[in-house]
Amino acid sequence: MSFRQLFQDLARYMRDADVRWEYCARAKRGQTDTPLPGGFSKDQGYLNGILCILGHRQTIDFPLLTSPGKVSYEDVDHLRPHGALDNTRVPHLMQDLARYRQQLEHIMATNRLDEAELGRLLPD
Repeated sequence: MSFRQLFQDLARYMRDADVRWEYCARAKRGQTDTPLPGGFSKDQGYLNGILCILGHRQTIDFPLLTSPGKVSYEDVDHLRPHGALDNTRVPHLMQDLARYRQQLEHIMATNRLDEAELGRLLPD
């Protein structure tokens, strides 16, 4: 979408025009011609990542996911035999895994996501 189209489209989700403007500016940053479709791809990568994590949240070994560093959850099992993971630190937000899983469920509820919608949004 163009900047203007995106700004108008986001009105469904955000009433505050200043907040919408900030979101649009973030999405369109780096573009020299904002009326053209496109956006900053790093945020799209993060969105794809969280959708994958939410979609597989019941089966992911979260302590192992955080141990080798910044890797995709798909690669964790392949890296397991190659890493020295005994003395790695678990991020504070994952020290209570039950609470972390509750927070993932809260993220889904807040964003009105269910299993069917995740299935539609997840990359094949």
